Order: sequence, then C-alpha cells, then structure tokens
Amino acid sequence: MPYSGATTLRSTTTAVLILIISISLSLSFFSPAKAENQAPYSVGTKGNLLSGYATVLIYHKFNEPGSPSTSIPSTVFESQLRYLRENSYNVVSLSFLVSLINEGKKIPPRTVVLTIDDGYRSVYTHAYPLLKKYRIPFTLFLYMEAAGRYGDFLTTEEINEMKGNGLVTFGNHSYSHKRFARRPRGMSEKDYLRWIEDDLYRSEHRFRELIGERPLFFAYPYGGYNRRYREIVQRHGYLAALTQDTGSVNTWTDRFLIPRNPIVGTWATIKKFQDFLNTEPLHVTGFSPGYGVLKKNPPTGVEAVISNIANYKNIGVYISEKGWLKPRVDLSSGRISIRDIGRLSRRTNRIGITAINRLTGRKATFFYLIITPR
Repeated sequence: MPYSGATTLRSTTTAVLILIISISLSLSFFSPAKAENQAPYSVGTKGNLLSGYATVLIYHKFNEPGSPSTSIPSTVFESQLRYLRENSYNVVSLSFLVSLINEGKKIPPRTVVLTIDDGYRSVYTHAYPLLKKYRIPFTLFLYMEAAGRYGDFLTTEEINEMKGNGLVTFGNHSYSHKRFARRPRGMSEKDYLRWIEDDLYRSEHRFRELIGERPLFFAYPYGGYNRRYREIVQRHGYLAALTQDTGSVNTWTDRFLIPRNPIVGTWATIKKFQDFLNTEPLHVTGFSPGYGVLKKNPPTGVEAVISNIANYKNIGVYISEKGWLKPRVDLSSGRISIRDIGRLSRRTNRIGITAINRLTGRKATFFYLIITPR
C-alpha cells in the first residue's frame, strides 16, 4: 500500500470543523516588540517542565452567545490566559515557531501559539484588551473580503491600532472564505485550480491594502485542504499554513499543515484546554490513505508507520463517521493497519491515530483530513 508524508465567514452562525517553536531553557520575561521577529514571550517563571512540543490554539468569536459553536466567553478566555501565566507556559509568535521548524531546532517545553480566525469585531472589543493585559502575542487571520468592510468585522481603524501594538501578526484567511478543498461539481480541474489561485491573488492584494505588506501565513478556510491546494499556497511564498486538525507540533510537522486545537463551543472549557496542552504529537512517518481527496471510495483500509512504536500503548484509529477502531499492530516494523473500513458517506472525514506514551503517560495524536471523491 502506498504511503505519503503527511475549512467562519460572513454568517454569524458558522459551524467549525471540529474533532477531537533554539530557545534557552531559562526563558525570562521581556517586553515584546514586533511579534513577527520576537523571541518567545514567557508568561511564567516556574521553568520548563514538559517535553518539547508546541500547542497551537484557534479561537474565532468572543462573547457572542448567538454563535455558540464558534464563540467563547471572555471570562473563560481570560482564565485560560491566566492559566498559561501561572503554569509557566511560553507563549510565542507563530513566526518564531515556524523558524524552529524550518531550522530543525528543538521546540522548548510548554510552548504555545495563539491564533484567531476571521477577524470579527469581538476580537477587538473582548479579546484584544485581555491579550494586551497579559502581553501575549497572537496571529489574527483575516477574512479579507470582510475585513474593514462588513459590520461584524474589524474596521480599518481597529486593524491599524492593533497593527501598531506589536503583539499581533496578521495572516491571510482567503478572500471569499469558500470551501476550496473540494472541487465544485461541474467545475473542471483547470477551472478549479484557477479558482483557488484567483482567490489567493485577490486576498493578497487586499491584505497589502490593509496591512501594508505581503502575508506570510495562511489559514485554510474551514480548515479544509488537499494536496493541490497545499502546493499552491506554498508556491505563493507563504512561510506556513494552518489547518483545523487537532494535534501538537514538533520539528517533523509539515509547516503547510500545522494543526490547531479549537477552543470554541463545548470545547471552550479549562479541562479541554488542559487536555490540548497535555497532548503530544505522535510521530507518524507514513500513512495511507494520504490526506486530501481519496483516490477511491471505499479506501483500501488505513495504514500508518509510527516512529518508536514500542514507546506507545493503547494505539487506536479514529475516523469521523466510523468512530474508534482497533488496528493490528506490528511492533517490528512500527506499522499499524485496519483492512476494511467500508464506504465513506461524508464529504470530509478526519483520520486520527492516537496512543499513550509509556514514558510520559500522556496522550499522543496525529490527525489529518480526507475528502471523498465525487
């Protein structure tokens, strides 16, 4: 079996696709200048206690009870920021994390990156004051058609104020915020790729108008991606692109498929927040089916190769519409497999490979997105 290395939008009731950064080891406080080039900002003084990986968090709206699936109360958000400070987490800029991935440098323990998608006004009115209070850097991915134009989104003046603070890095979240990961019915492959390219060019032009520079980071709308989409984003010169697959980041992570953990809706609790922080990345060196559009449906089972598999127990496979499945495990090769999963009916599914690290006792995961062919 072949192996491969490894999408709110104008509506205020957007559903989010949910499933379940060398620094010195003696990081100290400092006043960040520009988020794009800063060293990590430490929000604690107890020292590094966990093994090195990064947890990237994603937020959308704040204090908007009319959008329960995408919003978080500002009181809960502040409790999470306070938790990071009181428990010595190192909250760093996205650019710093990406530089570590690029250079193959070890990610320090307790590393966290905060991201916010879409650019709703509640970011400015509710989240931004708290992020300034705790001096925490964050990346804000703007839905470019709406930014500075639509009533529910940030105004040009608010964007300019945030831009001058030094805590925020702005990223591109597409122009029209469509579901680009699956080719629309009746659209040719050539027109499909042109559709993606045109939207990227429009978003980048609008980004330069608003921010005054080219975007370096991209967040896939709805967290949806496929192989061609990823290639186009990389070819446009971005440093990294982010998904909505849950999981953590290490130096082996594909920087154009960086996972993020959603802190919204029923997952906007301190317990789920802690669960995300304590989940390690699982080093999967090969897997099938590959991410993106399946070559056939049903796929010929699920296979993966796990690095240092003997260090793990309770290995499981999760498929969105199938639930939890128990794989065959070959300790000698590190390969796990499930031969027959049946036909998939959903447009998209996430496949997750999970285990418990025998050495640390923590959960380790690897998730990716598959799309059923038309």
